[in-house]
Amino acid sequence: MTRHPEVSEVSLAREIFGPLGGIVEIGAVVDAGAGAALARISVGDFTARNKPELTHILRTVQEVGSFRPSTMDLVDELGWHADHEITAASLLLWSGGIEEYSPHLGSPQAVRRMAGAGADLQLVHFSHALVGAAVALGKPAAASSEPIVETMRRAARLAGSDAPRAAWDVYRMWRASLLPAVLMPAAASPHSVRIGYRSFAHALEQLLSA
Repeated sequence: MTRHPEVSEVSLAREIFGPLGGIVEIGAVVDAGAGAALARISVGDFTARNKPELTHILRTVQEVGSFRPSTMDLVDELGWHADHEITAASLLLWSGGIEEYSPHLGSPQAVRRMAGAGADLQLVHFSHALVGAAVALGKPAAASSEPIVETMRRAARLAGSDAPRAAWDVYRMWRASLLPAVLMPAAASPHSVRIGYRSFAHALEQLLSA
C-alpha cells in the first residue's frame, strides 16, 4: 500500500474534516427545528447527543485514511464539534451561496434552504474526500467500500436525513458532480488515480443499489 507522494496525510485529513464540520453544524441547525434562532443552537449539545454516531464516523475515517493519532487530533484543533457560534454567513458558505447575502439571510426560509443545500454539498465533498484518501493509499475498493458506505449513511443521519436511500442519493450527486473532473479524458489525473476512483465508483454503486 503506497500513498501517492504528492499527497500528505494532513492534507487528506483536512479534506475530510472540513466538510464533516459542515455536516455537524448543519445537523445541529436541522435538529433544532424550523424557526429556531441560530444564536440559541448548541453544537456541543448536538454532538454530545450524537457522540456514538460521530465516534463511529471518525473511527472509520481513521481506518480508511490510515491516519495516525496525531493527525486525528486535528479534529480538536479545528473545534467544529465543540460549542461555537452558528451564523447565517457560515451556512451561506456551507451551502455554496444558494442564497443572496442580504439582511434577510437569517430568515427561517433562507436558513432552511441553506441547510438543505449545504447538507447535500458537504455530504458530497465528505464522500469524495473519503474515496480520495483510500485511492491515495492504493486501498482496494472491495475492502474499503463497505465502511465508506456505512459512514456515508451515518453522516447523512447527522445532517438530518435518515431516509433509507440517503447514501444512494449522495452517491448519485457525487457521481454527477465531482467524479467526472477526475475521470474525463481532459482531466489531469494520473492513470492510477483514474483506475482507483473508477473502481470505487463501481463498488459503491453495487453496494448502494443492492
